Amino acid sequence: MTMRSASLALLMCLFVGVAAASATSRPLQQGVSQGVRVNVYSSGAAVFDLSRIASTPRRLLNGPSGLTYGCLHARFVRGRWRTGEYSLDGHAFSRRLVFRWNHLAAPYDGCELGGLYGHRWDDAFGTRNAVEIWLTASGRHFFNDRAAARDLAYFVRSRRVQQTIRLSATPQVGLEWFVKRYPGRVVTVANPSAVVPKDVIGVWIGGKTITFTATSSTHRRFYVVARRGTYKLPSKNLDDLAFVF
Repeated sequence: MTMRSASLALLMCLFVGVAAASATSRPLQQGVSQGVRVNVYSSGAAVFDLSRIASTPRRLLNGPSGLTYGCLHARFVRGRWRTGEYSLDGHAFSRRLVFRWNHLAAPYDGCELGGLYGHRWDDAFGTRNAVEIWLTASGRHFFNDRAAARDLAYFVRSRRVQQTIRLSATPQVGLEWFVKRYPGRVVTVANPSAVVPKDVIGVWIGGKTITFTATSSTHRRFYVVARRGTYKLPSKNLDDLAFVF
């Protein structure tokens, strides 16, 4: 082999090696939301780039308790969400965050970042995590359903709703206060099976039970049935999307 042939062979080997390395390091999935970009790799690692994050999520993620970040699998099976949500907690804000979880496989349906702060119904934080990045249609539907379920749960478990509607001997009075205080956001419905528009809480008061309902942008209807005068919730369909009591 001549010197020229050897040099060409070496260059070809180098080129093949670089191409192979590029292929193995190429993201399997990519997504962006509110200026945050995530690259997901076949190893299961997800790299978040927060260098261009919008001002509102930046403020939410810069709290004194740190932030959470991670990714999830989500499948809607027989009318219920089956999810695996994995997150790392208590980390300080950084321009670059790397998520890894032992034996967790990509692809994911979504990735997200959240601040460690409490939630109340209709507060400034809303019902979504600070940044939600859907990577599949299932991920988008999951985030939308979870937001609607949280909205309903936060309302039902709020102190004023418990005291003036659920436990009250005159729940209609308590409901009228909400309807006047939040016009178009809280409404009285004609029957316990009524469907309300997105971002609206519907309430039906019966002789023995009270039904609270909300609708997701996916058109899925959520409901919580409370027994009047008690803390009991005999029926609900929030699954694991939101905690209600």
